[in-house]
Amino acid sequence: MKKGATDYTFLIYLLCITVLCLFKVYFAYIVCNGYAFADWLINYQEVGFSRRGLLGTAFVFIYEAFSIKLQYSVFLVQTAVHIGFFYFLYKLFRYKNGNVVDALFLLTPFCLWGFFSDPAIGARKDGILWLLFVAFTYYLTENKLTKNKEYAFLVLFAVSVFIHESFIFYAQYFLLALYFHTGKIDLKRYGLILLSFYLPAGIVLLTGVNTDYHKTLQLIRECRIDLQHENIFQWKETQLIKIDYYTKEIGKLSLYAISVIFQLFFVVFYTVLKNFPAENRRKLYMAFGFAFFISLPLFLIAIDTGRWFYNNFILFAVLLLSLIPVSEMKFFDSRMLKERRVMVFILLVLLANFMYRVPSALIGIQMGLPLRFFLHFF
Repeated sequence: MKKGATDYTFLIYLLCITVLCLFKVYFAYIVCNGYAFADWLINYQEVGFSRRGLLGTAFVFIYEAFSIKLQYSVFLVQTAVHIGFFYFLYKLFRYKNGNVVDALFLLTPFCLWGFFSDPAIGARKDGILWLLFVAFTYYLTENKLTKNKEYAFLVLFAVSVFIHESFIFYAQYFLLALYFHTGKIDLKRYGLILLSFYLPAGIVLLTGVNTDYHKTLQLIRECRIDLQHENIFQWKETQLIKIDYYTKEIGKLSLYAISVIFQLFFVVFYTVLKNFPAENRRKLYMAFGFAFFISLPLFLIAIDTGRWFYNNFILFAVLLLSLIPVSEMKFFDSRMLKERRVMVFILLVLLANFMYRVPSALIGIQMGLPLRFFLHFF
């Protein structure tokens, strides 16, 4: 593709993504601001240093110093984070000359399709984790991860833990990206990455949890934010391990097994389609199993079950995209129509997105909006 056409395509893509992200963060603010939005407002000004309060501290400072309402600062940062994520994803996609199969794999129901099908996905702080990982992976893929960039990432990893402590349960994906792109085990680099996540986590762990948000709630009222009655500031931790919750909601949560099986099927199908050698596929599946196992404590500590699954599948999908060989096909290529397996994959992904969606919490699978809209006419 010529440079001018590539630049034009990129500008159209960036414009569409900007509009989409603005709509997404505002829609999430309207329908689920009690947790997805309010989480961004946790701060240090209330009673001092507390977990995940770094960004909220900046938002409160900006409001008190410049009278810029809290919601506007949050909207700006949320939008910037997701534009950054989709920017690096586009760069990675273009570098690999990705086609419609790669795009649809990323848009499977338990991956980035959740950005469209679930209001909370994309409004959470997890977008920062996605951005860090896709940028890190992109620089690895293009062999542009210089020492200075790597040190910058280490600083960003440490800072991100003060934004949300859950990120430490996904540090292993950065190690896997290093391993699969360098082909060797580098204990020094692994150790630095783990330290950059776990050392701040130790500091956060020692500070405890703030449960008094009287001043923050007052600021929220001043900004005329109509916060939902059930919100993160009303949430009280009664136990560290949420066994009682899982026991009580086992019927709904067990439905995640169906969504996970479907998504694993798409992962296996995709790796076969992209002609990963059998030995490489085995290593990748084992690596994903290992990474998922490391994240399991998070499922027991926090009850956003679907959200933690989403993070695992999204990070692994980005890793797979970074490892595929550079394609010789166009995005839409007539040769794909002649390959039965490719057509089956495309139809199955489209059918899955039509039929069901995966919520980020509470229940493991629901009827998809397109299907509900279709049934509305009957």
